[in-house]
Amino acid sequence: MVDDSLPLHGGQLHEIAERFRVPEESLLDFSASISPIPPGEAVIEALCELLRNRKVLTEYPDRNYTDLKDAIAKYAQIDHGSICIANGVMSLLDAVLRALRLRRCLILTPAFGGYQRVLNACGVEGPTLLLHEDNNFLLDPDLVLNAAVASRADVVLLANPHSPSGSLAQVSILTELRQTLSRLGIAIILDEAFIDFCPESGVSESAVHSTDLIVLRSLTKFFAIPGMRVAYAVVHPELRARMESMLPLWPVDSLAASAAQLAVLDGICVRERREANTRERQWLSEQLASLGWQVFPGRANYLLIKPPGQVDGLKIWRQLIIEDGIVLRNCGTFEGLTTAHFRVAVRDRPTNTRLVNTLARLFAGRVRSLDNSFRKHDVHS
Repeated sequence: MVDDSLPLHGGQLHEIAERFRVPEESLLDFSASISPIPPGEAVIEALCELLRNRKVLTEYPDRNYTDLKDAIAKYAQIDHGSICIANGVMSLLDAVLRALRLRRCLILTPAFGGYQRVLNACGVEGPTLLLHEDNNFLLDPDLVLNAAVASRADVVLLANPHSPSGSLAQVSILTELRQTLSRLGIAIILDEAFIDFCPESGVSESAVHSTDLIVLRSLTKFFAIPGMRVAYAVVHPELRARMESMLPLWPVDSLAASAAQLAVLDGICVRERREANTRERQWLSEQLASLGWQVFPGRANYLLIKPPGQVDGLKIWRQLIIEDGIVLRNCGTFEGLTTAHFRVAVRDRPTNTRLVNTLARLFAGRVRSLDNSFRKHDVHS
């Protein structure tokens, strides 16, 4: 079920505040899956110094993004020559589709709606394969293989960890699937936007030497810099050159490139983010399960959940915004999910505790009808 009255992306607080006529600063955002640990003070001070020197504003960016690629290569332990820089994963997906002149891309759903939008813009057909909820949205290689062949796809697009469930495919399963598809002339585009939370499951090293595996990675989620649109692909060097010819001459501005470079080299914050996410995700999962919510097992910095009993998911979503100032990601916009599915970001303990306490209070009594309140607050209803 797809509900077009819902935001198509997390983090749309300005839109939500206007829609429900509430102060934007009063909203607590659980809809955007961004690390709650912001860039460290050393990163901020370094950026301020760059601005004070003004060179970052008065000179063109380095066309090759040499320093940023060196930093990423060191962080991700991959070869510099296999890194393609762009201003977001969707820009990279666009470049891959055009560089390889792909015609038909099998998308594993539920999936980020931006995939289909990019495919449409590139004139690429996008048949879908629905992952099973009763299997926790885990990757089934046999189903993928059969669907890829049946749909005559020349590439398969999937995310690991999966979004919005957070389920994680084992490296051995991904490797076996890639090898099987490769023998049929079918490539894999793997979106690893959240792999930094579980780096042991990344397969970027394989992409360096492969012509049928393209890995896309975001630097905004884990490093908490969504305002700086920076992402990178790990691909065979020949494909990297073709992708770069499809991108604007300077796809990322100097300040964003500098911020990303500083962030990936901040080893202390990297460890802190991973440890905090593991700890808080486990705690939040246990607390929500104790309230009777179904919590799907995930390894990223978000959880896919369903409330107990037969309830109106849209009503819950709106009530939390209007009465409690809490914004969840209602998943009614995802193919295969309903408005009773929610994705919640894993934040820090005080913020996570507020969410748990709010949901406990909400379901201890009832989810009461707010029809009159919705007519008052929701200008689109």
